[in-house]
Amino acid sequence: MGQPAAVCAHSTAAGLSGYAGSSPLKSHVGSGVERALRVFLRHGVADRLARRVFIKALPITPPVIADGARYLLSEWERQPGEWVDDPGIKGWNDQSVADVQVRHWPILYRNVQGPGPLGVSHFPTNRSREDWGDHNTVMSYGYVLARASRTRDWLAILDWGGGLGHYYLYSRALLPDVALEYHCYDVPALCTAGRKLLPEVQFHEDVEGALGRQYDLVISSSSLHYCRNWQAVLRRLAAVTSGFLYVARLQTVLHEPSFVAIQRPHQFGYFTEYLSWLINREEFLDYVASAGLELVREFVFAERWPVRGSREQGGSRGFLLRHRGP
Repeated sequence: MGQPAAVCAHSTAAGLSGYAGSSPLKSHVGSGVERALRVFLRHGVADRLARRVFIKALPITPPVIADGARYLLSEWERQPGEWVDDPGIKGWNDQSVADVQVRHWPILYRNVQGPGPLGVSHFPTNRSREDWGDHNTVMSYGYVLARASRTRDWLAILDWGGGLGHYYLYSRALLPDVALEYHCYDVPALCTAGRKLLPEVQFHEDVEGALGRQYDLVISSSSLHYCRNWQAVLRRLAAVTSGFLYVARLQTVLHEPSFVAIQRPHQFGYFTEYLSWLINREEFLDYVASAGLELVREFVFAERWPVRGSREQGGSRGFLLRHRGP
């Protein structure tokens, strides 16, 4: 998902010359060892190895210890104070993100074919079509499509922060008899890859190009919380839908006020990091009402995120919204 750097973390494209920071090694240590250590740290090898050991040991690990390990190994870490843009944070426009998703694409494409279950995901760690949590996510979207397409045989959809266009695959599998004009907005690296995989989808790197028309349905799945000023983005997305706005997989908390976290998604092979909000549910719904929107249906998803430094575990929720009538 992309936006101007002042609004969304996705667009922060500044590179890190040394992600691991300055080397603590003394000058007499061979340069080969130093380079190996930099690669080890930069690519999150330590994180991934620790998580693999933990996952294998999980069935025999006492629950209290397992919960503690999840917390310590979490890729989320709470940040003090308000959102502060940092040019050293690369964000989503990192080539590693696009490369990993492109490699996973044939598996995802295969898994949405035919009449089997749709427990599928664009995450490279999810290779099955049998995942219950993913099935809930996709079938919740099926409900949204059913509401949006009622009495219609054609839909114009904007997928805000849509990556390579995986929700387009879901849309075609869930609603094969409805024609789609599908638009996807994201950062340049993902748009470039997406155009090659889905030439029938219109990819937008420019905000105004994506928001310059009306749509029957606007989707923001796991993207709104990456926007520094998510309230302003929500209003802009609502302004371009004549039907529904679906905010899906929103990182939420129920008790703590909204706060900022940094995420280091090395377990997926994304060699980057980005800021995001964990948004208080009541704060979100209060703002929805102030923006002239009403809640049509709320969804709960299986994802849970222990955030180091936070007393509350983050959850994942969805909200189907529409303009409030007179």
